[in-house]
Amino acid sequence: MIFMARLKNKVALITGAGSGMGRASSLLFAQEGAKVVVVDFNKETGMKTVEEVKAKGGQAEFIYADVTKAEDCKAAADFAIATYGKIDAVFCCAGVAQKAEMIWDLDEREFDRVMNINTRSAWLMSKYTALELKKNHGSLILVGSTAALRPRATQGLYGASKAANNILTIGLASELAPEARCNCINPGPTETPMLATFVQEYNDQVAAQIAGNTLTGKLVDPMDVAYMALFLASDESKSVTGISMLVDGGADKARPKN
Repeated sequence: MIFMARLKNKVALITGAGSGMGRASSLLFAQEGAKVVVVDFNKETGMKTVEEVKAKGGQAEFIYADVTKAEDCKAAADFAIATYGKIDAVFCCAGVAQKAEMIWDLDEREFDRVMNINTRSAWLMSKYTALELKKNHGSLILVGSTAALRPRATQGLYGASKAANNILTIGLASELAPEARCNCINPGPTETPMLATFVQEYNDQVAAQIAGNTLTGKLVDPMDVAYMALFLASDESKSVTGISMLVDGGADKARPKN
């Protein structure tokens, strides 16, 4: 394999790297020359990502972490530095959907679960990597959602957690400046295992309907998000910080008339 090396000599830590956007980003980052630290709470899927990276000639190592726990996030950061000597990019990709239920049917434990996995985890990983990123003029990337901008019924809690990540991004960009950067990606409906958990009775017909509400007429491919993360992790975006980027296929926008 020929590497383009947009991340040559860089070390990237990616949470939620066992599947979906995290796995796609791990593969792409490694292809572009990065040494990747694969972080996930599922050892089997995390190791599969590592195996795929290595099979394609890249470098990656796995560490188990429950990223809602401070000690696990610190351990992941320490592992990355001990293994590869530094951290240049952090992509906080771990996330979870809320139960597709109206607020009066939700238990308050669902609030804690969603906020912990989607927002607390990003805050904790940022906390334990921020000084390392400042030292290395690095890049911190969080994940929001189009739901942060226009949440639908049964998704208000999820939208709130992702809106928090958008605002957290602005604050972290100020704290990391001027040495390092922080940006956020807001994906639209993405073809990952999580998508089915947003909608009750999800099937191919529902997927087609969701895709039909985008200008592209397609669900977002996880690799599309990975390419945006690659741009934000690379030196190509050295003047980009404190913003949220939509990768949504033009979701919910008016379709042009034929």
